[in-house]
Amino acid sequence: MRRIAALSLIPLLAFLSGCGPNCQTTCRRLYTADNDGCAIARPGNLTADQLINTCMDECEGALEKPGDVGSYNPFDNAGTSTSVQIENEKQAALWMDCIAQTSCVDLNAGYCAPIW
Repeated sequence: MRRIAALSLIPLLAFLSGCGPNCQTTCRRLYTADNDGCAIARPGNLTADQLINTCMDECEGALEKPGDVGSYNPFDNAGTSTSVQIENEKQAALWMDCIAQTSCVDLNAGYCAPIW
């Protein structure tokens, strides 16, 4: 039983040690045109830096809260008019993985919600 519990911590430890996406790389992918960035624009006059800052605040805030994934599934298309929030560390990790694995076209179409 102890071995199963230890094995279940491996993905969390990998996430915390810097393997895979983090809030900064995820938010930069969404809003910049650098490298594989999607340069997603939002209504209003917000700059890419402002969008990144909002994204980082939301992502880092969620990482500070423990919780379960619940019914949240960023791999489902939420559309562009549905309001979705990431509320805890498990949802944030799933959201970051979704952003890393999804094309810019699909991100613009409502996959991997929320996109601020």
